Amino acid sequence: MSGFQDVRDVMDISGPIEGMPRPPPAKKQKTVEKRPDGITRELFALLGENPPPVAIVENKFKEKPRWMGKANPWVWKGFKNEARHDDLILHHWERKTDASDDLTYQFSKFDVKVDVPEYIDDEYEILKNDEWSRDETNYLLSMCREYDLRFPIIWDRYEWPDKNRSLEELKARYYAVCRGLMELRTPVGQMTPEETIAYNLTNFEKDREVTRRAMAERQFNKTDEQIREEEMLLTELKRIIGNQEKMYEERRDLFQRLNYPGTSGSIAAYTGSQGLAHLRDMMLSTNDKNKKRKSIALGQANGGSDAAQQTPTSANSTDRGGVPGSSKDRDGKEAKRQVRKLTKEEEMNYGVSQHEKLSSGVKLRSALISSNVKGATAAKVATALAQLGIAQKLTMPTARTVQKYEQLQSAVGVLLDSKKLLEKMEHEARILKAQLDLREQES
Repeated sequence: MSGFQDVRDVMDISGPIEGMPRPPPAKKQKTVEKRPDGITRELFALLGENPPPVAIVENKFKEKPRWMGKANPWVWKGFKNEARHDDLILHHWERKTDASDDLTYQFSKFDVKVDVPEYIDDEYEILKNDEWSRDETNYLLSMCREYDLRFPIIWDRYEWPDKNRSLEELKARYYAVCRGLMELRTPVGQMTPEETIAYNLTNFEKDREVTRRAMAERQFNKTDEQIREEEMLLTELKRIIGNQEKMYEERRDLFQRLNYPGTSGSIAAYTGSQGLAHLRDMMLSTNDKNKKRKSIALGQANGGSDAAQQTPTSANSTDRGGVPGSSKDRDGKEAKRQVRKLTKEEEMNYGVSQHEKLSSGVKLRSALISSNVKGATAAKVATALAQLGIAQKLTMPTARTVQKYEQLQSAVGVLLDSKKLLEKMEHEARILKAQLDLREQES
């Protein structure tokens, strides 16, 4: 039998062999779960292999902590607080370490002071203000340094003889001093990005802040009735704005219809020079036919009276002397004789204008106003015209009015550019003058 098994192994034949006893099946190993604490053996046996439906948790006290080392000792140590200037030595309990006996307080790094600027005599000459004396300015800066620029506290503690300053006045004076010192010490064009950000933050608008505070106070003091009325007005405003957007949509649709008129047929035949010449001949012939029909109708209406007034002599002379086509020549000469060139004043009075090239479609003259000012100056020009009470869309956009409006736009743009250049030159002149004074004092 062993030889037969060897042959099967050599030929790699697997499977049961007839006549040989089969090995008994492996028994299923039972996993014995550990019985949790707090439950009896009989109750746990009733559960069987199924897990318990409710988690069984026994209330126990917290285990005793296991310390791995010895307790660190604490010492009564003295220290100096850098926020004080009287060299007072205070004491507190501190964990004992191998560090040196340094008396520096570990929390002194949180004592951050505000950098309030200081000026010299020459710098104050440029920072002068008629409403502020130098002593009062120094007092304001000392208060800002003492209370870390908390302006509500500064305003509450501010006391100066015969002066009752508002919070906005204190802020305006402080930021004006900071901004002026930054301009004197470093020109605007040579500032780093960090200095530029700090310089822009010192731009305090006093009037705007006063208006904002007044609006906030009025909003805070409103009654419930006023609040309900305001909500009703806001709802009405939203409805008006919605209708206005719908009206703007309809207006844009109308402009598109005017600018792009629809055509029923193809215009490909009239795109070339020959097609245009043919179209012109057709229009002239149609016009001549209409004139001829009108003249025939007028002749039939007045035919009886003209025939009665005409004499035989005049008729015979017309038949004898008339040449075919002579009446047309006479009409052409009379038309040429009647045509005359209008003067500029007459063209202006009659509204006659001549154009070299016109685009197709119907357009409104107010939509063809071209702005001669480009870039960022265009928005400033629009703002200046709005302040003057001049609308962007003219009520009566005649050719002369449009021309004058474009000239006004150009003039306002030149004026704004000149103003900007003047401010820049004055600023550079002040800086150079201050630098020159500093050099003279140093020398």
